Amino acid sequence: AKVSVLEKMPQKHEGGNSRVTGNMWWTPTNLPEALDYMQALCAGLTDKESLQALAEEMMQLNGWLETLGVKPQPLGVFQPEHPELPGSKCVRTWSNGGAGEGRLWIPIREQVEKRGIEILYETPAKDLVLSATREVLGVKAVSGGKQISIKAKKGVVLACGGFEFNFEMQKQFLPGWPTYGRGTPGNTGDGIAMAQKAGAALWHMNNSLAGVGCLIVPEFDPVMIPASFPGNAYILVDKTGKRFMNEMRENRHGFGHKENLLYFDGVLGAFTRIPCFGIFDENARTRGNVAGGMSFKFGWFGWFGGYQGSRDNSKEIEKGWIIKGETLADLANKLAMKPADLEASVTRWNEQCKNKNDQDFGRPARSLTAIEKPPFYSVKVYPATFNTQGGPRRNPKCQVVDPDNQPIPGLYSAGELGSFWGWMYNGGGNNAEAL
Repeated sequence: AKVSVLEKMPQKHEGGNSRVTGNMWWTPTNLPEALDYMQALCAGLTDKESLQALAEEMMQLNGWLETLGVKPQPLGVFQPEHPELPGSKCVRTWSNGGAGEGRLWIPIREQVEKRGIEILYETPAKDLVLSATREVLGVKAVSGGKQISIKAKKGVVLACGGFEFNFEMQKQFLPGWPTYGRGTPGNTGDGIAMAQKAGAALWHMNNSLAGVGCLIVPEFDPVMIPASFPGNAYILVDKTGKRFMNEMRENRHGFGHKENLLYFDGVLGAFTRIPCFGIFDENARTRGNVAGGMSFKFGWFGWFGGYQGSRDNSKEIEKGWIIKGETLADLANKLAMKPADLEASVTRWNEQCKNKNDQDFGRPARSLTAIEKPPFYSVKVYPATFNTQGGPRRNPKCQVVDPDNQPIPGLYSAGELGSFWGWMYNGGGNNAEAL
């Protein structure tokens, strides 16, 4: 095949989420258990034939990757991520010498160079060219400020990622919004719109993998800054100042967190936990940086953010990213909360810390640290989305299909754009699928 790649982003930002991901993948040890596990992950939202095709190809991945200069090594993380599901014992996770840092993407990118594959940078695809019989003949794109048309002799593969950074699309399809992407800001649902216009069916559009924690600030908006709380000396409260979850709850690529975060209060008529608020005191403030504590290349911010947080958080307080209150009442007023509600939440928390027993949400005793030394602080915390999985539906051959499940001639999709992963997710699944 003769291939041309249309890359929406400039060369320094090329590679989409594949580049900035954890760069791991997983393979199953046998087909029967793989099908059981994958069907359980997808909760009935993906047909068995597609999952079988995916499982069979995943089982051949490592041998194929070795021909590309990748050296698969056991990683062990997320092996499995959902051990309670049937068939989970089949999961094996792999990396090319460690997670992150582009370790999987780099050798594959080198193969593109070796094979002389054409890449057109800053050339976003805008539309598909259709024949009178609705066969896909090529694409229209914009390059250098001009519209161009490219004819496809055999087919078009949409590999445009998800819609994490299309906030209007989020409102129509996600169970809660806004969420902010850990990956490339180039993922604005372009492939979804193009496929819709060609008559594609959509699936998995409600699947967003989002967990606690990121800051959104004017200097980086809409790109997120990872948020963390050193020493776990904090609580999360909603917009009314009330605690709502075990902050130490396990986060399985969003599950464990997102069902608490994406909550709509029908009485108040609002997502009362988007954003939520991390509350901590002076003792916690000096334990380490809250904003941007990335030590390796993972996610868009880890690769391209270029921001070094201050260890004592003084720089972020000065910027207004972290809100300071001399008292809890002062902090509550700055957060538009009723002081009595925030004070009651912190008082209740401190009582449970004293007794080393979180009766409300079961947080581990070792993590119960009182919030008592003024001044007090808060950061707005938004859901941090790994990616979306929705897009045009595809069949076991990765042909995009219409609402009657008939292939649209000449149109294919790959990766997170209409992913096979229908609901739950095992770390490394998108890379395995894309490969």
